[in-house]
Amino acid sequence: MTRQELQELWRASWDGEGWIATWKGAVADLTAAQAAWKPASGRHSIWQNVNHVIFWRGFTTCIAQGRTKPTQEQTEQMNFSEPAQATDPAWRQALADLEKSHREIEAIIADPAKSIDRVKHHLSHDAYHLGQIMLLRALQGLQPLV
Repeated sequence: MTRQELQELWRASWDGEGWIATWKGAVADLTAAQAAWKPASGRHSIWQNVNHVIFWRGFTTCIAQGRTKPTQEQTEQMNFSEPAQATDPAWRQALADLEKSHREIEAIIADPAKSIDRVKHHLSHDAYHLGQIMLLRALQGLQPLV
């Protein structure tokens, strides 16, 4: 896959047209309560999936920018983290953080000096979690997007 093809797919995954729901479409209309809902004990919520995606995009951004990666302890704490408070303002902040993480990866893809070896795996990783989010939406009786 070329850098340009990856860029097109990455951009489309946020709010473009494709074969699957977009990130923006999958999460923008949710309330904090819907985002925090879990189908059963020990299962992840939409919000936890969003936090997971944000965390790993940030991990990749740290590597690409030569910054220090999160420690193992930070990874365990932040990966699939639950919101401190499931409020609508906190959910809106999570959505802003998700879009920011998307734009940061997009900038890495656009920079020919940056390696896309790690970034390209986010397409499948993120699509997997987007599928989980779509299932969690369905389990809550929300309308399908595609």
